[in-house]
Amino acid sequence: MATIIYPPTINFNWLYQRPQQLLSRMSERNYTVYYVNKSFDDSYNRGIIEVRKNLYIVNGVDIGSVKFREIPIVWISYPPNYNFLKMFKKKYVIFDSIDYPSEEFTEWKLNFEEVQKAANIVFASSEKLFNINIKVNKRTFLLPNGADFDHFKKASKIFSERPIDLPGDKPIVGYIGALATWIDWDLVDYIALKCPEYNFVYVGPNLNTKKVPIRKNIFYLGEKKYDVLPNYLQYFDVTIIPFKVTTMTEGADPIKMYEYLSTGKQIVSSKLPSIIKCDGIYAANDKEEFAYLIKKAIENVSVVKKEKLMEVARENSWDKRAEYADRIIRYYLI
Repeated sequence: MATIIYPPTINFNWLYQRPQQLLSRMSERNYTVYYVNKSFDDSYNRGIIEVRKNLYIVNGVDIGSVKFREIPIVWISYPPNYNFLKMFKKKYVIFDSIDYPSEEFTEWKLNFEEVQKAANIVFASSEKLFNINIKVNKRTFLLPNGADFDHFKKASKIFSERPIDLPGDKPIVGYIGALATWIDWDLVDYIALKCPEYNFVYVGPNLNTKKVPIRKNIFYLGEKKYDVLPNYLQYFDVTIIPFKVTTMTEGADPIKMYEYLSTGKQIVSSKLPSIIKCDGIYAANDKEEFAYLIKKAIENVSVVKKEKLMEVARENSWDKRAEYADRIIRYYLI
C-alpha cells in the first residue's frame, strides 16, 4: 500500500486533532504513515519509532531519515510546509486545507496558493474552504472534521469518579479545547455574570491569551491528556463553543462539536456556519441569547434528543472520514 509522510506541524502527542486522527486511521487502512514531530518529544526515543502497526513517529531526526520504497504521498495541512516538497523528486501531494488563512492564521497565507496548485488532491474541512480551493484546484473534496466516537461516547453517562479539580456544588457548563484569541472572552465573562447558578469550566491549554475573565463561577483547569477528557466531559451538564464570528472562524469546523455530540450532551454555540448546519445545537446570535440558551439547554434535557445527537456523531466519525479519503486517494493516485 502507499506511504504517507506528514511534514512537521505539531507534535503527535500535543492537542490530538485532525492530522493525528486522520493519519492514525489511514495507517489502519494499510497506508504506511510517517508523522514528523515539530520538536523532539522526550516521551519517545530519538529516531523513527513505530507507535502502532504502519504508524511511525519521526522524532528528533531529519525528515530525510525516512527511506521510501515507492513514490510517497506528502500530506500537508500547514501551507508554509510547501518547501518540504522540494525534498522529493517524485511525489504525490495532498493539501488538507483545515483553516482559513486570516486573523490568527494569517501566517498560513504563505505558500497557500502554491500548495493549492501543487496538490494532486485537496481536502477541505469546511464549505468555505471548499469554495476557496475548488476555484484553484478542481480535485477538491469536502472532508469535514469528525468524531472520535468510541472515545467520547463514554462520557454520555457517569463511568468514573469525579476529577478532584472539578467543582461540584452547581451544574457545570463546560468547554474543552484551547484557550485562544478566537474565543469571545467578553461573551465568556457575560454568561458567567448572567448565570451565577452555574459553574463554567474550561479544560485546555492557554495558547495565546494574556488576560481571561475572572469570576467566582469560572474555573480554568488547564491542559489535560486526551485520554482523560471524557472523565471531565461526563460531569458537564451543557457544553459550549463561545467563539467569535470572524473570517477565520467562519471557515472552521470545530472538532469539539463532534466530541460534544458523541456524549449526547446539549451544545450551545456561537452562530458559525458549520454549527447551524447541525440539527439539535443551540446557536446564539448574541451574548444575551447565548445566556438564555444555556438555561434552556439545561432545562430541556431529553433521552430522545441525546440519542439523536449521538447518532449525528456516529455518522460523522473519523473512521468514516478516513474511509472517504481512502476512496478518493485510491481513485486518483494509486
